[in-house]
Amino acid sequence: MDKLSAIGKWIFMYCTDFIINVANLTDTSYYEVNAFIFVFLWPIVTAGLLLYYIYLVIKVKQRRIKGSI
Repeated sequence: MDKLSAIGKWIFMYCTDFIINVANLTDTSYYEVNAFIFVFLWPIVTAGLLLYYIYLVIKVKQRRIKGSI
């Protein structure tokens, strides 16, 4: 369990350092970059993947219907 906790801490530190570096490169604050990622970017990617999944489900259903005729 200690190893899993250490991996979690390492991932958190890496992600935090990444956001700090992006903030420094773009001359913004940590909070602005964090908000951009988790308020705008993440929901857009999630919605896009959901729409893509629905598209694929429809395509599979269409192919099953065509294959059974």
